Amino acid sequence: MISKLQDDKRLLISFVGLFFAWLLVVYESIWSAIEIWIGNEIYNHCLIVIPASIYLIYEKRHVIDWSKQSMSWLAALLFCGQLLFFILSTAADIQLFQHVATFSMLSTLFWIFVGNKIAWDLKFPLFFVLFAVPVGEELVPFLQEITADMSVYMLNLTGIPLYRSGLFIEIPQGKFLVAEACSGVSFLIASVVLGNLYAYMNLRSLRRRVFFLILSFAFPIFANAIRVYGIIYIGYSSDMQHAVGADHLIYGWFFFAFVLVCLFLIGELIRRNEVKKLASIEFNNQESDENETKSSLEPWSISGKVKVNTALCLVVLVLVVLTKIQVTRMDSPTVLVQSDLTLNLTGFEASEFKQGLNWKPRYVGNTKEKMSYVTRGQNEYSVYFAYFDGSKGELASSLHRLYEQDRWTRERRSQSSLGEASVNVELATSSIGVKKEIIYWYLVDGKIMNNYKDVKIHQLMKKLQGESSQSAVIAVSIDIERNMPSKQQTLEEAANIILKNNLNLLAGE
Repeated sequence: MISKLQDDKRLLISFVGLFFAWLLVVYESIWSAIEIWIGNEIYNHCLIVIPASIYLIYEKRHVIDWSKQSMSWLAALLFCGQLLFFILSTAADIQLFQHVATFSMLSTLFWIFVGNKIAWDLKFPLFFVLFAVPVGEELVPFLQEITADMSVYMLNLTGIPLYRSGLFIEIPQGKFLVAEACSGVSFLIASVVLGNLYAYMNLRSLRRRVFFLILSFAFPIFANAIRVYGIIYIGYSSDMQHAVGADHLIYGWFFFAFVLVCLFLIGELIRRNEVKKLASIEFNNQESDENETKSSLEPWSISGKVKVNTALCLVVLVLVVLTKIQVTRMDSPTVLVQSDLTLNLTGFEASEFKQGLNWKPRYVGNTKEKMSYVTRGQNEYSVYFAYFDGSKGELASSLHRLYEQDRWTRERRSQSSLGEASVNVELATSSIGVKKEIIYWYLVDGKIMNNYKDVKIHQLMKKLQGESSQSAVIAVSIDIERNMPSKQQTLEEAANIILKNNLNLLAGE
């Protein structure tokens, strides 16, 4: 008995040591996640995910056969892979991947100590931990588009005259914008999280669970489109006296509550139907299972493999410490700062004239930025330049905006070739009908790129070599009117000149 208590104590100390070592590695990632949970209303639900997972495990404490506890080498191998993934995501400064690695390691850490059998019995609580990852905001553009499409379809069915330009929907009484706040992403994420929780706690059949999960994803999208349609319809019927300003936000929250109630009512109907079909079987099996469980369950016991298990803990512990050392080394590369860096605009004349609505991208965390207004011939251009020296901020981030979302909306996005370089082209429309054609590209250590993926891979390889990476974004825009292709042609010519003038801007040491 004394030997067993000593073994339990030794293994518990190993677990606590490994847990705190893991915490030492990922505490910055956890803190950044908490800041996102609190600062972004889309992710407020993440605050309850970890407590909910702990509660779900606690609820099953009496039905788990703890005598089958054993260390899992499979989980230990997975944990090492997650550590490697964490190193790579830290090197590439991809916050989303850091959070995925962080919270998935938490579940795997528990799996290591309880073993495969018990971890499988607790698979949902361990999976539910992943909902603490603040992800989903990337769906906003898609949700804006589908909401606008569905609401326009419903407006056409009811005979309301309208004109759509991108995400702007104009009726005779006024104009509406399907903005980021109208995308319904908060409704969708919360619905999916709560839908998973409800399905696990109330439904037994896998088929019904899957059906309810699909419903929890599709229902809020459809409901949000009805909400937007209702707001526009109320504005049309009341001559814009209602459902504008703060009104539609209040309507939105009441509607969200109504959607959740409807979703859970549907879930309750599914649950009752399931109970009716399985009532007699469930009662009989439950009684027999409880008797068998009570007779077979034993207190938490660890025996026979303590030395091997402790060695496993020590191996993983060493890997965790090495991970911390590697992450710390990559966090402080030599930074090559070019404080006198300027964009070469040879061939253009400076101008103070600002075309149409004032347009300026937002690239947060940059080292230096410059907005220039220039002319060439009879055409005026806006040129934006933002530089990142590698010491703070990152070029590839979902926080950046090519234009203000509440003033501009994208009509079209494509890619074009300027010589051998591939660049991005967007057509944006303002709330007053001004259209801007924008050509932009990324310059990373002298290389031209047009997507974040290539930027991240390049910067990851540089960081793994202990080197810093300099990067910049260059955007050129012009006001463009309908049926004036010559404007677009002149923009391509101007962008090509600027691109060639600055090919070697970040190529030097």
